[in-house]
Amino acid sequence: MEFTFASFQTIFSFLFVLLVIKTLNRSRTNRSTPNLPPGPRKLPFIGNILDAAGPLPHHTLGKLAKKYGPLMHLQLGENSTIVASSAKTAKEVMKTHDLNFAYRPFLLAAHILAYKSTNIMFSPYGDYWRQLRRICNTELLSSKHVQSLRPIREQEVSNLIHTISKRSGSVIDLSEFIYALTYGITTRSVFGKKVKHQEALISLVGESIASAGGFTLTDLYPSSKVISFLSGFRPKLEKMHQRLDKMLNDVIEEHKTNEDGQGDANHLLVDALLKVQECGNLEVPLTVDNIKAIILVGKFLFLFKVSVSVYLSYLLSQTGQVKLKCCPLKKMGRTG
Repeated sequence: MEFTFASFQTIFSFLFVLLVIKTLNRSRTNRSTPNLPPGPRKLPFIGNILDAAGPLPHHTLGKLAKKYGPLMHLQLGENSTIVASSAKTAKEVMKTHDLNFAYRPFLLAAHILAYKSTNIMFSPYGDYWRQLRRICNTELLSSKHVQSLRPIREQEVSNLIHTISKRSGSVIDLSEFIYALTYGITTRSVFGKKVKHQEALISLVGESIASAGGFTLTDLYPSSKVISFLSGFRPKLEKMHQRLDKMLNDVIEEHKTNEDGQGDANHLLVDALLKVQECGNLEVPLTVDNIKAIILVGKFLFLFKVSVSVYLSYLLSQTGQVKLKCCPLKKMGRTG
């Protein structure tokens, strides 16, 4: 009986100590936690991962926004996330308080594939990122540079029209031709002409985007080395990076040794970046790895344009329907 009572005292004391520690930790957390927007209840360890899960994330977040408001907080593993779901709150985040939200979370895929996150999409806010933005505005996105690429766009569109006209009267897959158009414009704007391993490079970039955009526990728990090891995600990315690096090295070396002075030299993404690097008057030196990381952004834009080409194909496919709808309206206008 004495043993039972002593055991009960021990258990009770242990539970009491745990309760005190938990209470102190909770009060300390409440004092240090910032005033966060409302959001669904967080579960231990996983937070709101289950709340945000689903095949259509924008629908899921839309339903949550109706319940918790246009600005809400989600805890995705170790990542504290703010979701803005209205035009007003988006303006507050992206314009009014832009610097407060300029931080980019650590993503393993971006760190490995984008050369330690040194392209403009993933590099942290600072002197280097501001320099990249300045280079893009003055060298790559200026009206002069865009106009210099006009012959490429005109030639690719002309090739598209010529190809379609040769198949007049037959059924064609319009999406295939629009895809070829975006492929030609973007690839020639980056490389100028067909380069070695070009198709393999496009395919590998697509594979990289699929890997980076997928669901990974490593990004949800970046501090956990155990999860990183068990997922096997890092070795997969490193092998992919080795293949990408070899192809991009070939591209840069080809442009460095190109001395014929013909074609679109100095108007292309690769040549423009090499020219900026040679000038040397930069706050932060532009390395070869930095150039390769920026080139990857150009290829990312191509795959983005693929989705645009799908939308464009749909619009063009509706042209016949638009004509049919316009005819009755014109007749009504004449009689009415």
